[in-house]
Amino acid sequence: MKKLLVISFTFPPIEGIGGRRWAKFSKYLLRENIDVQILTAKLPSTIPSEWTDDINRLQIENRIHFFDTHYPEVLVKPPQSILDKLLYRLALYRVKSKIKGSFYDKSALCKGPFLAAVTSFIEKGFKNIILSVGPFYFASFLPELKKKFPNINIILDVRDPWTNNKTSFGYSTLHKERFEVEKIAEKKVALGYDFIVSVADDIGQYFINEYKISPDKVLTVKNGFDTEDIPPAIHLGNSKKHIVFTGNLYEKANPSFQMFYHQLRDLKSQRPDLFRDFEFHFYGEIHPSMQHYFTEDLNLFFHQKISLKSVYEKISNASACLLFLTDDLNYSFSTKFYEYLSLKKPILVFSKPGKTGLFVEENGIGRQMDGNNLSEVIESLDDNKFYRQSIDISAYDVENLTKQYLTLIH
Repeated sequence: MKKLLVISFTFPPIEGIGGRRWAKFSKYLLRENIDVQILTAKLPSTIPSEWTDDINRLQIENRIHFFDTHYPEVLVKPPQSILDKLLYRLALYRVKSKIKGSFYDKSALCKGPFLAAVTSFIEKGFKNIILSVGPFYFASFLPELKKKFPNINIILDVRDPWTNNKTSFGYSTLHKERFEVEKIAEKKVALGYDFIVSVADDIGQYFINEYKISPDKVLTVKNGFDTEDIPPAIHLGNSKKHIVFTGNLYEKANPSFQMFYHQLRDLKSQRPDLFRDFEFHFYGEIHPSMQHYFTEDLNLFFHQKISLKSVYEKISNASACLLFLTDDLNYSFSTKFYEYLSLKKPILVFSKPGKTGLFVEENGIGRQMDGNNLSEVIESLDDNKFYRQSIDISAYDVENLTKQYLTLIH
């Protein structure tokens, strides 16, 4: 039986999208008779993850193991009280002196306990190791074990850009000296791993271009959808047609949201007859600076985060779904994209032109909205102009995507 150690800093039952990918892949790798063990950070308890059911077998068979992060717990959660804020500042001051790169990277201080934990698995015969990032810095520790164990097969699994990330993780505003530390770590990772797997071609291509690594060691394995998440369709009996957005709406996606907002205002003024038929519902989290745009007079409603089951119910009953991409990630195929795709809902991509918008246009499953008019697009929803082409979505099923990893495991 092939042995595989999967390292994911966050993992169910801890909340967070970071644990979804390997909760899914591990579930299906176990079914492929791979001896999967999980190594994850010991983090404060949160509300249960949406993907806890996916790790049932891992939990029952005691396959989930933990390492200490040595990162102050007070910095993991936003401070609530005055005392919390004081303790937060003190802890952040200490962390800034200890961490030379990004001091918000919660993996940067775990080297000792992390490498000790990995070593114990290698000595038990786990020579295949997949490490999922972000956070990123702890990925730079693993290649050091190659000196003692030259035969290990280490694979980097990248969900987000690292130093070229302009949207999250704070790298775009990092001080020059700290940024250089991160660049050195990224280079060490690029050259030190046997394979680099990413969720998007553009992320993998960055490593090829930036560090001149062989394209043969780079592979794309998308996030995909899991058919086991999809509940039976439930008709909610909406009096109006709903167009929905599910997930997080980030501040840096505001230009894309503004594109939608202005088109919605034009829809109301130019086509009031059509406007009255539709409501636009957002479920999840949005940046506070954007909340004032949601008003009943625009049929635009914001709701708090809902369960994964409810998300699928809302999508199932929607006429179309919205996607907002930042300028640097207009090639992104996020988890929400695949949730929309799994239920074959028209996807309206608000962003500057990019691979995601091109994909929905070429496959007849939606529109790139920077060159289209909202009123014309939603009017076409009743004419069944989408999904006329035969698109095979099985390639984006997580169960099938998992098989790509089998080619990398010795």
